[in-house]
Amino acid sequence: MAITPRTIFTNPASAAVAAASLFALTAVGMYSSSMCGGCPSQRVETVKVAHEWSPCEDVRQSMAGDQSQWSEFEWYQYASCYERAEDSSRVIEVSSQGLNYYPASEALFNLKGYHQISLHKYEDAVNTLELGLRRVGSPSNGVMTNNLAWAGLWVPRDMELQRARALYKRSLSKDSNMCETIHTGLWVEYAISENTQGLERARSLRALGQLRDNYIQSGCTERYDDGNHEQLIEVMGAAVVFEDVDRDLRQNALLDTNDALESTMLMHNVARELRKRQRGASIDKLCTESIPVASAHHTCMELIDKAVTIERHNERFQRAYKR
Repeated sequence: MAITPRTIFTNPASAAVAAASLFALTAVGMYSSSMCGGCPSQRVETVKVAHEWSPCEDVRQSMAGDQSQWSEFEWYQYASCYERAEDSSRVIEVSSQGLNYYPASEALFNLKGYHQISLHKYEDAVNTLELGLRRVGSPSNGVMTNNLAWAGLWVPRDMELQRARALYKRSLSKDSNMCETIHTGLWVEYAISENTQGLERARSLRALGQLRDNYIQSGCTERYDDGNHEQLIEVMGAAVVFEDVDRDLRQNALLDTNDALESTMLMHNVARELRKRQRGASIDKLCTESIPVASAHHTCMELIDKAVTIERHNERFQRAYKR
């Protein structure tokens, strides 16, 4: 997926605690005092968090009893516990409650939006991250704008492609080598190229080519075999974009030979990894998970099925040859 869980905390004094408490988090923490702009806590009527036993009960009990007195970091720490427990629904619930007290918390908005996307609640994620962007103003990194652009691709009726383009470019201005954002950009430009003609289509294909070079040069394509399912699915989606665009360029005699070879090699490397780690998985399901542009779903199934079939034949040939 082209989303990233990376986030930040607002309280510099929490750094030492975070280093110890969040060692196992998937989100990599960075610390900044600028996220809320020194905004005061908004005290509202205490929202009751369920106190029945849960994997995160120890975390809750380690904090002050009155939740209205919890720091922003404590809310984030409690929500992140449910992230480690792989309970996205509770992450969203606790993040929402924390936002009642810290309504401009970049960390909590990012966490909530990330898990809404993980549950395929794209409309909710767009609403959450749009609100977060308005309240935070100028995010400290590109996470919020990238995740918002990615969620928007899945619900085009809620976000125009030009808006998604502005968002991913804003994210890249913060971190030009973040694989997730480059991947988002690939899909935004692909979607624009599929829906435009003439100069606008040429512009999107040119931008897509630049993003493609950046994605490869940043080492993003090399993560398909790291054992991380999300990264494999992300690179698979990129391979589909590359192959489909190359097919179109080939028909118009505009394809660079090196690009064609690189795309084909990537597609077959991904197919080999799918055979290794996703054997028996439905190609339809894999494409549904990785392809945000509905019109490209059939293309994904066609290309992945072809590449997997070739790899299957190669495996059989190698086994027969060894005999």
